[in-house]
Amino acid sequence: MRRGGFLLVMLGAFFLTLAPLTRFYVADKVVAAPLDFQQKVTLVAADASYYDLVTNKVKKGAEITGELSLSGDVRNGTDEVLALAGTYYLGQKDGQLALIEFQLSPDRRTGLLTNAAGANLDRDPSVRQTGYGLMLPIGEVERRTYQVFDLPTGRTWPAVFAGVETVAGVTAFRFEQKVEPTLVAKSKKKVDPTVVGLPKKAKAVKIDRYYASTNTFWIDPRTGMPIKLRQDVDSTLRTEDGHEGVFIRADLVTRDRDVRALARRSEDYAANITLVRVTLPTVAFGAGLVLLLAGGVLSLVGGSRKK
Repeated sequence: MRRGGFLLVMLGAFFLTLAPLTRFYVADKVVAAPLDFQQKVTLVAADASYYDLVTNKVKKGAEITGELSLSGDVRNGTDEVLALAGTYYLGQKDGQLALIEFQLSPDRRTGLLTNAAGANLDRDPSVRQTGYGLMLPIGEVERRTYQVFDLPTGRTWPAVFAGVETVAGVTAFRFEQKVEPTLVAKSKKKVDPTVVGLPKKAKAVKIDRYYASTNTFWIDPRTGMPIKLRQDVDSTLRTEDGHEGVFIRADLVTRDRDVRALARRSEDYAANITLVRVTLPTVAFGAGLVLLLAGGVLSLVGGSRKK
């Protein structure tokens, strides 16, 4: 009897040790973005305007689509860093308006960007990627301002906590990011003067391209993953002396079916996080306590009978 009690005490001690080990060591190793992460999100803007390179005119009332595609590069990823290759495409029915190719290398647990594992922006590895990328800290999102890297400008801008909303059944934190007008491209091609607000009789002018936007992210605080995205773009053509015209003006929002898909994915991931961080440690602690008490009782009972 005492031997059985001793065995239960040992098992109880094992499970009590396993509980904090699971919570504070195993969970930190397991809760990480998968190396083979895959995602495709479509954003749509109705009644948008854009500069048509073919006609050299600004077209209004168009529908513009944005497609964000992400694919984890398993060969370049490591236990610490995710190698996330992707493209961001903007286009309308007649063709492409803009395309950004990139590779982000976020820390698989904190979401902070690194410049490892082939990180680049439009094949330029010299662009320093800082702050957060397409996800915030996994399972640890707070109601505060985060520095978030913006792909079109290649710069980091603050994303301010702006409230809590329910999106597709998920309680999400809303963050708003203001990207100030930034020079993103120079062109030697001359455009019709009316495009930048000059009279028809004026000479064709050289232009630079500036980009600005107001970005809104709805983030699941349990996982750090976005549930919905909004990108209110104001990209302009500008002459050296300050005359300005539209390049792309579009209020892009994640389409509903993609919002629902993102919400389902985040729910599944949140359940896995809860399993490792809460359920398993709690079960291990409870089992350890029961076994320890049972073993102690058996040892006492066995000892009493022997006397």
